[in-house]
Amino acid sequence: MAPVSHTFRLRGNTGPGARLANAHTLQTMTTISNLISALIIVESSGNDQAIGDNGRALGPLQIHRGVVQDVNRITGSHYRHQDMINRVVARAVCEAYLKHWGKGKTTEQQARIWNGGPTGDKKQATLGYWNKVSKHIK
Repeated sequence: MAPVSHTFRLRGNTGPGARLANAHTLQTMTTISNLISALIIVESSGNDQAIGDNGRALGPLQIHRGVVQDVNRITGSHYRHQDMINRVVARAVCEAYLKHWGKGKTTEQQARIWNGGPTGDKKQATLGYWNKVSKHIK
């Protein structure tokens, strides 16, 4: 996708000093969303009711209880593991996890962190996962 040179006013920002979003900002805002969409394809083939890892991973993103606990600790939220079959909730948990552990990291590193935990980007075992995910990123 070619960079766009337009500048956009962010919704609700109309007063003096309103924040403007350029193409880079918009691209950054969609990158994590596109990554999460690719993760869903790899993790569950888009099945919101998927149960894996002997019942320990739930929903479209195959989220384990420890990830939910981590996100709750990091953000002060109160997500429940059983709610990870709700795609909206699962995406929010994934995004919070990646924004925390994947801050300043590449898309590849973030995907590998999702697969291998906070240091997953350094694990050789997550390279194959990245190869699968990268095929589905738009």
